[in-house]
Amino acid sequence: VFLPPQEQKQSKDDLSGAFEGVGIQLGYKDSRLAVIAPLSGTPAEKAGVQAGDLILKIRDEKKGIEKITDGMSLPEAVILIRGPRGSAVFLTILREGESEPKEIKLVREEIVVKSVELDFKDGVAHLKLFRFGERTFQEWDEAVAKILDRQTELKGVVLDLRNNPGGFLQGSVFIASEFLPASPAGGPN
Repeated sequence: VFLPPQEQKQSKDDLSGAFEGVGIQLGYKDSRLAVIAPLSGTPAEKAGVQAGDLILKIRDEKKGIEKITDGMSLPEAVILIRGPRGSAVFLTILREGESEPKEIKLVREEIVVKSVELDFKDGVAHLKLFRFGERTFQEWDEAVAKILDRQTELKGVVLDLRNNPGGFLQGSVFIASEFLPASPAGGPN
């Protein structure tokens, strides 16, 4: 598929797991632009942005932009919110249970998003795979090494692919090969 230059850059940034922005996972709530989740340790989380916050307006003085988000697409919102490290973006948000919106100033930073997250709970290793990106192979191998170090105390492993938007085909084949047996010679994979 052909992607115009701006969308190609955004796609490449998403797959690399590093971009300059504020650390918000965006989506919709009742057809309105909303925060799905702030990423841990990012400017959005530090400023108190919460899952479920509706984003009513995006303002960037340096770019000369002030846009109401009604009818805005996710790619357009991402382009408006992302920007050079050190620059500011102002989001007008409305939090559930509050009657008045408030404007929050966020200073953009380099955001590094992990592909793999590992937690241990009740004798089960929980592997959350966020995307099949450039960092997936290394992060996967590190997580598997930690699981192998504790394998005698584990009852099982859960692979969580919820909300994984995909990514590189090679990455998804690699992960699937960790769980599926090799096909017989000459047979389909």
